[in-house]
Amino acid sequence: MILKRLFKAAYDRNKTLQEKMFSVIPVIGLLSMFLLIFIGVIVKDDIINIMVIAFFLVFFTVVVMITIKKRKTQLGATIIASILVLIILPTAFILGGGIYGGSPIWFVFGFTFIGMTVEGVRKYILLIIGACTTAVSYYIAYKFPHLVTPHTNEAAHFDSLTSVILVSGLMTVMILFQNQIYKSENKLIEQQKKEIEELGQAKSKFFSSVSHEIRTPIDSILGFNEMILRNATTDEIAEYASNIKSSSKMLLSLMNDVLDMSKLESGKMEIVPTEYDIALLLSETVNLIWGEASRKGLAFYVDIDKTIPKKLLGDDVRIEQILMNIIGNAIKFTNEGSVKLTVKWKPLSNKQITLSFQVEDTGMGIKRDSMPYLFDEFKRVNVEQTKGISGTGLGLAIVKQLTDAMGGEIQVNSIYTKGSTFTVSIPQEVVNEEPVGELALETLKKREATQFYRQSFEAPSCRVLIVDDNVMNRIVTAKLLKDTKMVIDQAESGIECLSRCADVEYDCIFMDYEMPEMDGIECLRQLRTQVGGMCRETPVIVITAYSSSEDQAKYRVAGFDGFLLKPISGEMLENTLLRVLPADKVRRISPMYIDPESDKLMSEKERLPILITTESACDIPKEMIEKLRIPTIPLYIKTKYGLFLDGVEVETEGILKYMSEGGADNLNADIPSVQEYEDFFAAHLSDAENIIHISMSGKAGGAFHVAKEAAASFDKVTVIDSESLSSGIGILVLQAIRLCQEGKNVQECIAELNRIKKRIHTSFLIDTLDYLIRMGRIKRRTGGFSRVFMLKPAILFRDGRGTLGRMMVGTVSKCRKNYVEDQLTRFAPIDRKLLFITHTDLSINEIEEIKRWVSNIMVFDEIIVQKESASMAAIHGSGAFGLLYMLQDTEANR
Repeated sequence: MILKRLFKAAYDRNKTLQEKMFSVIPVIGLLSMFLLIFIGVIVKDDIINIMVIAFFLVFFTVVVMITIKKRKTQLGATIIASILVLIILPTAFILGGGIYGGSPIWFVFGFTFIGMTVEGVRKYILLIIGACTTAVSYYIAYKFPHLVTPHTNEAAHFDSLTSVILVSGLMTVMILFQNQIYKSENKLIEQQKKEIEELGQAKSKFFSSVSHEIRTPIDSILGFNEMILRNATTDEIAEYASNIKSSSKMLLSLMNDVLDMSKLESGKMEIVPTEYDIALLLSETVNLIWGEASRKGLAFYVDIDKTIPKKLLGDDVRIEQILMNIIGNAIKFTNEGSVKLTVKWKPLSNKQITLSFQVEDTGMGIKRDSMPYLFDEFKRVNVEQTKGISGTGLGLAIVKQLTDAMGGEIQVNSIYTKGSTFTVSIPQEVVNEEPVGELALETLKKREATQFYRQSFEAPSCRVLIVDDNVMNRIVTAKLLKDTKMVIDQAESGIECLSRCADVEYDCIFMDYEMPEMDGIECLRQLRTQVGGMCRETPVIVITAYSSSEDQAKYRVAGFDGFLLKPISGEMLENTLLRVLPADKVRRISPMYIDPESDKLMSEKERLPILITTESACDIPKEMIEKLRIPTIPLYIKTKYGLFLDGVEVETEGILKYMSEGGADNLNADIPSVQEYEDFFAAHLSDAENIIHISMSGKAGGAFHVAKEAAASFDKVTVIDSESLSSGIGILVLQAIRLCQEGKNVQECIAELNRIKKRIHTSFLIDTLDYLIRMGRIKRRTGGFSRVFMLKPAILFRDGRGTLGRMMVGTVSKCRKNYVEDQLTRFAPIDRKLLFITHTDLSINEIEEIKRWVSNIMVFDEIIVQKESASMAAIHGSGAFGLLYMLQDTEANR
């Protein structure tokens, strides 16, 4: 009962961890002192020793009671521990028989008590003092034995035995209690963690719901407004419609700030670099914001360095969001005067530049003591002066986090009542060094105004169904598609959709996700299994206001053929239809939205002599693919849920998780169809005179053969079998780029590449033989044998075929080290210009260890660490990595 009451203290959440410990352990110490007195009486110990212990028993009882009451646990623990090591234990040792008694074991108890109750520096001081007093006690007993009160042989044995049992029991109770406290704390932490996760999920659900409720009416506003812009008969009407468009986009931007803050907090925000035109970015930003400045009577100036490179690589969506927030704040907090946007640049190295945006205003400025809180979320500075000014308090917090995410910095200079200057500097990569030229405010406004709608296709024989419970949304979607001359039907519910699809075959169905009675996912499920239905294979595109990555994954798993995020535009609808409609029913007319100046430049653009293309399995760093402009066609990942595009709809992490959950048996990498390869080649022949496509090994899959069949439809497309997988394909792609840059013609490139591919060394160390078993290279029982004896297979590619090279034996680390040594010493001579270390899911420490093993054997000019694509991860599984390089050209060296 006593122990139960003591352990119950571990669950008292009103006490700190230290108070919980102190409420029990000193009590155990007092109990032990009482037992010492009892044992001393039995063994007829020195009466002075017994009286000293009895006195301190009473004293310690008072100290413990006062300490617990006053909640001064550290002071009480320090007093008790000090007296214990300085007085009680040495005295008990000298007066209790020295080493011929039970006192030595109590020194151990004293050290344990200090370690478990005292905190901070004083703990270590008391431990040192305790060690000294113990040493002094032993020294006195050794040098001056006459000072030690002797025990009889019988008393010494009894004292020692009872002390060992007693101290062991007391220490066991102390440790059990401490474990009980840690279990209680861990349980509390787990409970709080669960509550935080539930709160995060609730917040995400709330934001997702807010997104839906706001995006749906904005969808109708922007849709009808687009129809007004298309059919505007006067400049005045066009101006009104443009103002509606700007205001709607401002509202959308405000909502996105709230959603983005949630993403940034959860770490789900991604920076996605793409090629963009700086003039177009500034044009759209200025046109969204200058009207607000005009309405407040503020002067709005722009000063853009005319030498800024026109085409850059970066996340233009996030840059525009940063500008919108900073300029919007400047206008919001400036009542008179002006706002000025200045854009400059500074060259760095290797086509890298720093792009600087400076926003200067003559507003109220910021108080010095408010500066530390400027980038805090939901925080409004200068509260007295900003009453009545609307805002979420998130804008600058998002600006700071987005700038940091892009590797940039933000600086603020402000004089209270005089104005502020915000400067954001972001590193960007130059794609086209052609300068942007003169860009004044009026020029930027004209660029937006001169953009016009041009219909992209007609398909009068196609029939489309729009399913949405909101009548306004159905009308908007139908109006936006009016010029395509398709037959457009509408359904207000999932039930009506199923009824129509039972009798009519549609070429495409646009379906809202959230509908009463039956949502979009359930409607799609029933549509796909509808007995006698006419649309079981019809492409279904979900139109939704739910935009999170979890929602998008849900749509893909459900089997939708695509999704559009509200608000939608005619451009989005027509581009989607061009992807899914039967090609023989569609008559192409022109691109959707065209800037006349850009259209003029397109016709004058020079085509490349040779364009190198490849597949997503090439495993080259994404930034290298973007920098070298290498078009890639994604492979498919085939699961029990359907087909997913490699790197587009599924990433490596998702595949590994799917495999860990038991999905490996029905997981395969699949290849695009002949039609998809033909579409891919046709799309890129407009950029080049010739295409050389580097394909994955024809003996490891059918991609090469399908690509070759598709290439037969074109005179200018050549497909080369790389005879490799993963970064082995990538090495050949990089060699092809080099040959093109050297000015080789098509025939020379093909001949050289066919020779180079024989020198590419591709090998992987994998955890299991499942891949070779599935490919029929080895028997299943051999795989079981390898698992039993901790064998790790090294797969070697030779002449396009993956075979078992060697089996590595031992721990994971030992197998990896032996594999590295084997691959870098057995094959010679190695070309040391480039080494790929390609892996599925190795940690940073594991990669650094592999790089160290490599450097101990030989030095490469460049080592590229690359994570495998999802299609390759589906083949190799978790824990795999490979060394991929080229052998030297021995023929050229002769």
